[in-house]
Amino acid sequence: MTMIYVLAYDIGTTGVKTCLFRVDETISLIASASQGYPLYILEDGGAEQDGDDWWNAMCETTRKVFEGTSVKPEMVAGISFCSQMQGIVLVDKEGKAVRRPMSYMDQRAKEEIRKGIAYGPQIAGANVVKLLKSLQITGAVSTSVKDPMWKYKWIENHEPENFKRAYKWLDVKEYLICRCTGECVMTEDSAFATLLYDTRKGKEGWSRTLCKMFGIHMEHLPKIIKSSEQAGKLTRKAAQELGLAEGTPVFGGGGDASLIGVGSGCVHVG
Repeated sequence: MTMIYVLAYDIGTTGVKTCLFRVDETISLIASASQGYPLYILEDGGAEQDGDDWWNAMCETTRKVFEGTSVKPEMVAGISFCSQMQGIVLVDKEGKAVRRPMSYMDQRAKEEIRKGIAYGPQIAGANVVKLLKSLQITGAVSTSVKDPMWKYKWIENHEPENFKRAYKWLDVKEYLICRCTGECVMTEDSAFATLLYDTRKGKEGWSRTLCKMFGIHMEHLPKIIKSSEQAGKLTRKAAQELGLAEGTPVFGGGGDASLIGVGSGCVHVG
């Protein structure tokens, strides 16, 4: 049986763990390396990270995993991700973050959530009309100040110049996929975590109704792909920085909450 080598990046809140696996009859861990990075806590409830910190840690750990192994970078058949979820990274047309990414822990958008959903006749703190419409379309509703939608609205209201430069709204691993490939995509689980994703059978995708209701610019929302789908290939620049081969396939991967089930073998209903 032909041996296949793959790289997986676990992008956590405190650091990245990079693993090189061999896939044949079983999946075997060949080598791993980890590197930490800061979380910037602000007095107003802000929690941010730096996209360059994520990327530099990826580059450093990628080179480390090949030290002491006979596996060469050009032997890697593909790379993918597991990462923290519900961050928000607004990028410009060149794929550069217009401001530091906001962590899922950021709680600055108190006024945005109050004006957006916590007013009028309410159930469990949410406007009854918006609550029922959200439940109908997504099966969930954005009622936490930490939800990405309110971070998006916070940037729009407090940093209009940054918001004006925004081309696409990405989550953490999607930003790193963009740096790897130049492509702006979002996997289905990340899209669902925005609570703007229509989950109804035959209607899956971004909900125009919810975007209009909450004041979200649909042109900011990227193409949605499956977690197992190829997002693109490593660009020459990314390959040089990572120490990998140009053209290596890059796959969507999943968020940490999504992949817990996969890792424990819970992949079917029941």
